[in-house]
Amino acid sequence: MTELTISQVQMTFTNVSGISALLAFWAFVLGAIGKWKTKVYRVAEILILLGFVCLTAAIITRGIEANRFPLANLYESTLWFAWAIMGGYLLLVRRLGQNQLGWLAALFATMFFLYGSWLPGNQQVITPLVPALVSYWRQIHVPPLIISYALFCLSGLSSLVELWYAGHIRSLILAAVTIVLAGTAICLGTYTSIDTVWLQLLFVGSSIAGMFLAWRNLSHIATAKADQAKANVYDEISSKAISVGLPLLTFGIITGGLWANHAWGTYWSWDPKESMALVTWISYAAYIHLRVHHELSAERLSLVSIIGLILTLLTYLGFNSLGFGGLHSYGRFK
Repeated sequence: MTELTISQVQMTFTNVSGISALLAFWAFVLGAIGKWKTKVYRVAEILILLGFVCLTAAIITRGIEANRFPLANLYESTLWFAWAIMGGYLLLVRRLGQNQLGWLAALFATMFFLYGSWLPGNQQVITPLVPALVSYWRQIHVPPLIISYALFCLSGLSSLVELWYAGHIRSLILAAVTIVLAGTAICLGTYTSIDTVWLQLLFVGSSIAGMFLAWRNLSHIATAKADQAKANVYDEISSKAISVGLPLLTFGIITGGLWANHAWGTYWSWDPKESMALVTWISYAAYIHLRVHHELSAERLSLVSIIGLILTLLTYLGFNSLGFGGLHSYGRFK
């Protein structure tokens, strides 16, 4: 098999996975409004599984083609993120029979497929590693971080559904708009030449204002829409995702320090992305603490989870696309 053929196989697997995620999204939506809910949801879950299997094959094929561990640039990290989103849904959510989160998980996976596919060609082709990435620490340090980010996003998405079933519609809308604005700032920073100062203001300003208003509006409850039993299920899903994601993030931060000492002679340099990873860790550690000690209601904890999702997006993509700079800017291409 020639190198060109391997590239074609890898792209075929990737495209099939992306299309499967998109079709799964629409199947979940149709299942929510159609008559054959059970059958359509079954099709959607099969599509998610197909996408996960094909993306696994695509990642393995890319590693064979590159003759290295296939996680070295922004494009490859988006493939891993989509893989972890679909895998996390299949492992944590599907077995609980809660399909309402499926369309959000499929939508997020599809968005990351699109985000990666729209990157410049020099990000998608396989190129020699920069010297700092030529290390066995890369495959030890990076995958746990990407998987933890995906689990945190699943937790935040589950918290959105929890707010819906708890009847906190105003807070849900405000939180959803905040996530959309944060994602918009990241996309504009990635694909346009808009001054990053304005994008930083958009991300930070909308995040602070949106989550503050969402918190203030928790007292408004649409009792006609409330289903506390289902809200409790999604609260549990969110907690489980964080319970798995936080140890992975912890492991990633520790191994990052060991890699940094090996490469630069210091365990911690207060690099912007390092510092933001620590802030994200603190936010989820606070979630666990508040949950264990019952210091906040489930609805307020759901907003803490959503705040964590926004911090995760900033840690994962924001510092590259919003121009904060630092030593971890290998994915930045402008």
